[in-house]
Amino acid sequence: MTSALTDRATFAGVLAQLVRNRCASGADRTSRTGLQATVPVNERPAVRRGIEGLIDAGVLATHGEDIGFTADGWQFLGYVQKAQGQKAAVERHHDDPAAVERVLGKIEQDERFEPYRDIDEVRTLPARLENYRSLRRDKRMPMGWLVVTTVVVIVAAVVMLFVKR
Repeated sequence: MTSALTDRATFAGVLAQLVRNRCASGADRTSRTGLQATVPVNERPAVRRGIEGLIDAGVLATHGEDIGFTADGWQFLGYVQKAQGQKAAVERHHDDPAAVERVLGKIEQDERFEPYRDIDEVRTLPARLENYRSLRRDKRMPMGWLVVTTVVVIVAAVVMLFVKR
């Protein structure tokens, strides 16, 4: 089995990694719409189609509103991580080359996995989402400043009340 990923397999692997990142807190599944909401608006249709493709390929399973990995999905994720030179985060499953071949065959036949941009830009999607989340967190006003501002406003209102009398 070759370790080089095609463009379609790379895009599918990026989507699988997005799901894995959302499940990183120890949960076995994540909200499908919550995941899609984190993606930039111009990329959402491709991500939505890709997630639907992963479900049809047997990589992901739906649990109501949530999505999670199947046994074949864990195999595919481990394969993608190894192909990218990462240590597979999926140690609890035994290697099943037949499962990986089944999934790769389905991905190569499915047009939904055709990259919507240059493949190098597609590969950066998880990092771009992480940077976007961290920037949003940094832009929020810290709770301490909110409390201090509220106290100052209340004190100013009380002082103004007594000065007018």
